[in-house]
Amino acid sequence: MKKLAILLVIFFYQTTTYSQSEKYSFNIEIKGKGKPILLIPGLASSGKVWKETTDTLEKNFECHILTLAGFANQSAISLEKGYLPIIENEIIKYVQDELNEKPILIGHSLGGFLSLSIASSKPNLLEKIIIVDSYPFMSLAYNPNATVENILPQAKMMKEMMLKTSDSLFIQQQKMAMPTMITDSTNIQLATKWSIQSDRNTMAQAIYELMTTDLRNDIEKVKIPILVFGSWYGAKDYGITKETVLANYKNQFLKADNCEIKVAETAKHFIMWDEPKWFINLVEAFINYEE
Repeated sequence: MKKLAILLVIFFYQTTTYSQSEKYSFNIEIKGKGKPILLIPGLASSGKVWKETTDTLEKNFECHILTLAGFANQSAISLEKGYLPIIENEIIKYVQDELNEKPILIGHSLGGFLSLSIASSKPNLLEKIIIVDSYPFMSLAYNPNATVENILPQAKMMKEMMLKTSDSLFIQQQKMAMPTMITDSTNIQLATKWSIQSDRNTMAQAIYELMTTDLRNDIEKVKIPILVFGSWYGAKDYGITKETVLANYKNQFLKADNCEIKVAETAKHFIMWDEPKWFINLVEAFINYEE
């Protein structure tokens, strides 16, 4: 009888775990106990990009680590109705249906953009958000005259080029791009592998949507605390300075009421990998601070 009860418990656990994962297009890994923190990786990245971060956070928090649809071997979704809006709605549903209290969201790059968009569309859903090297309007960071309207042709062209690129050339491009975003050679290889394993249609659509979506006015609705991390070091050879990046971030987050901006000294785009101690110390101070 006892053996049967144990088998039933195992069966129930397995079926509930399976059914929950079937509800969402993203993969979910949960580590630790405590207040929930959702960690959202960037374009073409696995949730494993947060390993160093969660090694610390899982001691006191329940970390929900996502790998988004179409990235790093995760199955792709239909792009008929777009990509980011679908993923955003799924994350909102996950928070509403699976969590018992308001979580903190930590997002890198595309994940940071999603975090900001969720906080704007659902102002009472979250407790705090942390944005790692992501702007409310990405195109404006590189083109001071960018508007959603005038950037559309460039975004369409970039999407088409990405889709038409041969696999061999795409792999070459990824191998060349990653060292501008990451310092450590092992991490460069890992991120390159994830990128090659990602669905090209998903990547192209996500970049297109990032380039043509402007959240600068929407963030006025965000009243919860925001911590923003910026990087400049990967673009220093192109005349970018720390002061330029800080000014860009301040300008784009102008309408955010409760926003703190920190720019890394030597980290490239993957700040949590390049300056892990500095990063996690600021993250812990921010999430533990009570106003």
